[in-house]
Amino acid sequence: MNFSTLKAAQGDNIRILENSFKKNRLAHAYIFEGEAGTKKFDTALFFAAMILCESDDTKPCGTCKNCRRIFNQRHPNLYTIKPQKQNITKDNIRDLQEEFNKTALEDGAKVYIMEDADTMNPHAANALLKFLEEPHPNIFALLLTTNSSKLLPTIRSRSQKLTFHTIPHHLILSELIESGYEPFLARLASAMHHTVNEAEVFLAQENLYDMIDIVSHLYEALANKESLVLTFDKEIFGVVSNKDDSLMLLDVMIYYQKDLIYGKMKHYKKQIFQEQLATIETILTFKSKAMLLEELEQMLELKNRLNQFVNTRLAFDNLLMFLERRMDSEE
Repeated sequence: MNFSTLKAAQGDNIRILENSFKKNRLAHAYIFEGEAGTKKFDTALFFAAMILCESDDTKPCGTCKNCRRIFNQRHPNLYTIKPQKQNITKDNIRDLQEEFNKTALEDGAKVYIMEDADTMNPHAANALLKFLEEPHPNIFALLLTTNSSKLLPTIRSRSQKLTFHTIPHHLILSELIESGYEPFLARLASAMHHTVNEAEVFLAQENLYDMIDIVSHLYEALANKESLVLTFDKEIFGVVSNKDDSLMLLDVMIYYQKDLIYGKMKHYKKQIFQEQLATIETILTFKSKAMLLEELEQMLELKNRLNQFVNTRLAFDNLLMFLERRMDSEE
């Protein structure tokens, strides 16, 4: 686990847990609330490692036997609960209680992490409440959820809530690049998505590269003052076949259009298609900022309309002809 990345993403929450640990004031139950991909589970493992770490110095050290087993989720004092199908059931809680009532295989605290805690059915929630009402020494509950209001009020009152905020764009970009993605793709995915997981799912789509090629060729045609409609007709054959494809294509197009606006504003570091600066600079010679903004507005409007029943091909043709009509306007 990369501690520096985790602390950069959720520094406030990490500091709260570390300070409580140093002062021996840890709560017996925590609610980690935040959207998917905000490193709630990583923070839960950090917490478990912190209280079970064998180091005499900084905890968690990340290298001792206990830390390694926790990060690999193989420590006998760490228990993880996940929804079965769609819910966490009373049987899940019963298994947890039985596990923690057994004689410990190893000394030290016990930690249980419940993912998607808001999916507990009423029987499971009541069973967990009884477990929380009689806190055992050295047993810690970490309840992970996207919406703590779905938990029983009595569970919330017996837990300390930590709110996990969206990860900053630059950290998502850094993680993607560290994972081996090309900088251009990492820039695009991190701009379009708020979590690393969402970005990686986006980058795994088979036709993404085709969509990028189509958009690149459209703007090259625009720079050369060629017909965008004819270019589009040639490029989309066998690639764009449904509404999801059309939305992905339009999303990529929107970010290219934003690059044009950033170029006009000389905000070059914000540009995603940095490898196509020559094309962008050519277009900027005959496009004003006002025109570019108006075109972007048309694209955003089309995106809303694509979620309704519209003729997708006709809608794209109208957009492209709108771009063509504005080519010869002055700054």
